[in-house]
Amino acid sequence: MGFARRVVRKSVRKATPRSVRKVMHPVGSLKTAVTPRPIRQASRAIYTVTNPLGAAENALIGAALYGRRSRSTSSSRTRTSSSGSPGTQTVSGTGIRAAEGVASLDQLTELMAVQRAKFSPSRRLEIPDPIRADLTPLVQAEWQRRKAEVHIWQRALRRRLKAEIEVGAAAEIDDQYRLDLEHTADARVRAEAWWQALSRGDEDVMRPWLKSAFEDNPAKVMIYKAEGVTAFLFLQLPGIDVLPAKRVHVTPTGRLSSKAWTKTERNNVYADLCAAHLLATLREAWAVAPSLQSVRVVGLLKGEGHFDVLFDVDADRAGPWHRDDCGSEVLKDPVSGLVRIGRTEEVERWPTDRIDPAVLGLLP
Repeated sequence: MGFARRVVRKSVRKATPRSVRKVMHPVGSLKTAVTPRPIRQASRAIYTVTNPLGAAENALIGAALYGRRSRSTSSSRTRTSSSGSPGTQTVSGTGIRAAEGVASLDQLTELMAVQRAKFSPSRRLEIPDPIRADLTPLVQAEWQRRKAEVHIWQRALRRRLKAEIEVGAAAEIDDQYRLDLEHTADARVRAEAWWQALSRGDEDVMRPWLKSAFEDNPAKVMIYKAEGVTAFLFLQLPGIDVLPAKRVHVTPTGRLSSKAWTKTERNNVYADLCAAHLLATLREAWAVAPSLQSVRVVGLLKGEGHFDVLFDVDADRAGPWHRDDCGSEVLKDPVSGLVRIGRTEEVERWPTDRIDPAVLGLLP
């Protein structure tokens, strides 16, 4: 949120005399004074290229602070300032290129959100005690049904009937409560047996439990083995075509725009996306199956009638999986990670002779 910090600093500077500002920030003042303006503008431009997501977030924050009105794609949002000189323009950030930039940022943010997903660990099921039903509604309903059996002036009979209804209702509630207690005790026994089996890593319990957890993942996970302290998973990764056609861009003058990816940028972002799905899969496996200590994940990319292998990773529970950049570090391993080729660092499929023969025989 660098933009927000700059806004706060700018507000402080406006409210602080220049002489005091120089005392407060002598190094910053000296650097600004001796750095030519074109160099400072070039630095801002370099930042937008090397930090596209951060720069775009700053622009969106600025738009919110300064009242950006909508995300309309109308190009008429770019106007000539009435107070400025001819050619001076004020841009609201909602032109066609700005709208494309916002759309690409939204799409990329949604794709990369998987690496920030957190998963609650599996826990022993806590089954509460049953609640005894309230006697009053049952008594009232039974009285409404039977009160016509005696006349209103037969007060003794009416009192006797009410007492009879209350005794019958209490007996019925007691019977139901005893039955609920039996069901609760039975459910607790089954829940404890399930938890113990999951904690041991029984395949009949852990495999379907993992499968149900992976069902809603954006990248399909296929379970080959899940037993004891180990699991073997196939992770079907999305192709590079899921990335937006353009990336968000902030011009050196601070205007929100969009531009085409360079090949290197596109390949780097795709590698980060593969790492994000790997990280999410491992995090969920650790959370769902408490017995797991190591997980092997083979990353697959679907081709025409076949699957290509992109990585084959053995992960240990003790790794730093709380860090969102951990997946990228794992896939940089030259033996088990992604193969990057050429000046543009394109993600390449593994050659057949590099793939474990056992994995070749298991490929779907």
